[in-house]
Amino acid sequence: MKTIVILTQNNSSYSDKKEFDGKSAEDLVKEWALKVSDKYVYVQKGNCVRELLCNINEACKKENADTVIFSFDDLPFLDEKLTKSLLDSHFDFKSEYTYADGYPYGFAPEVIDSGAINILYELSKTTKEKEGNAPVNKDCIFNFLKSDINSFEVESVIAEEDYRLYRYNFCCDKKENFIACKKLFELTKNKNLSVNEKCLEAVKSADILQTVPGFYNFQIASKCSGGCSFCPYPSCYKNKFNKEVQNSSDLMKFEDFSKAIDEIYDLSENAVISLSLWGECFNHPDLVKFVEKVLSYKSLSVFIETDGLLVDENICNSLKTVVDKAEARTNGFEKIYFAVSMDAFTAKTYSKLHNCSEQLFEKCVNSISLLKNVTDEVYPQFVRMNDNEEELENFYRYWNEQTNASGGKLIIQKYDSFSGLLPDYKPADLSPIERNVCWHLRRDLCILNNGDSPLCKEFIFNNITGNVFKEGFESVWLKTKEIVKQHLENNYCKECKVCDEYYTYNF
Repeated sequence: MKTIVILTQNNSSYSDKKEFDGKSAEDLVKEWALKVSDKYVYVQKGNCVRELLCNINEACKKENADTVIFSFDDLPFLDEKLTKSLLDSHFDFKSEYTYADGYPYGFAPEVIDSGAINILYELSKTTKEKEGNAPVNKDCIFNFLKSDINSFEVESVIAEEDYRLYRYNFCCDKKENFIACKKLFELTKNKNLSVNEKCLEAVKSADILQTVPGFYNFQIASKCSGGCSFCPYPSCYKNKFNKEVQNSSDLMKFEDFSKAIDEIYDLSENAVISLSLWGECFNHPDLVKFVEKVLSYKSLSVFIETDGLLVDENICNSLKTVVDKAEARTNGFEKIYFAVSMDAFTAKTYSKLHNCSEQLFEKCVNSISLLKNVTDEVYPQFVRMNDNEEELENFYRYWNEQTNASGGKLIIQKYDSFSGLLPDYKPADLSPIERNVCWHLRRDLCILNNGDSPLCKEFIFNNITGNVFKEGFESVWLKTKEIVKQHLENNYCKECKVCDEYYTYNF
């Protein structure tokens, strides 16, 4: 039986950088390939899964191969011993597809029977044509196979510990992952560590846990309706500025925001930009310009959380023009997302939670259809709490139907007491048994309309790390590294100690 390694390129600007003791990720992958097989072959990944499967299938026939060890060529930590374990399992159990389960991405290839490759390719042209048209990514073959998984013999090699909760991606495909790869290489080189030992090193490293921000949360307009019973912002705003948030007129200057987006691209390259830290962003007269600025970079996306009450046909037409003009994203996300704060299934409950007239519920619901003209990524949102728990099932059943205005998309969000600023109204405790290092400290950066950056959203206006307009984003971001190190040692400030948002994740 002949086994060959088949590689394809991720077309990354980082895969050929010689940052691993003078070698690149591509160099290390080729060294690994010759250790686990007599030969490696490159194939083009193509524009979709079907084209990739076609190219792998043709390579198998040309090389007369029975088994394929498949990988992208930007994974510097592919492990020889783990690959051997996969092959042993594959042959012992006469598997058609074998993969590593519970490991961070980047340590193991996929092992595939050449006959299964041929079947998958044929399916991609016939009964699974839609799945075959999906874009190529790191999970594309497994995701395609899952669409008909009962037709294949699948085996897995399971990690000693489950590292999936860390969402590590040791792949030199983009800046944040490239930084993590370099840090892990520095920590583990010349130590002859097993994959599990390398993983244990990674989970103890603040430099690997926190690389560059992936989610930037901007407050661009301070004004909002101020009626949400589950939001601390109105009362905090009044305490700080001695006026009602409904009467606020503070706006972020477009010039400051524009410079910030340029700097964000330089720092993170790939990110999602939220315009909804606090306040209602539809109150900003330049909202469309803000969206257009973000979308001018192909690797940045926009997220907007709104009550929907200011959404009308005119603003949606303007947004649609900007979104349609923008190029497709390269960061793995869509151009723009909307979450509409609905939080109820009936007008009566909506009125109670948002402290407003019941008539506004219809306006909120209608905003879904209006925003759907801008993008398909429109999500009615339901913050789950004691006061609306009885309506959760009806909300889910209705909005989950693909025939309604959202096309079956929705968000169920956990209740947040903001470290005790609000009463604890959550109907269920969903927090994990063991605490992980806060995802928001690892991934998010919050920016108030004057450029001040609180440590995280939970602090509202307090615990300011710095001002990004004056000090720069990288300088402010690096100041949070010490807090991540403290969390690694289970050392928390009083707010973090009682906060249960640490396991929630933005993009």
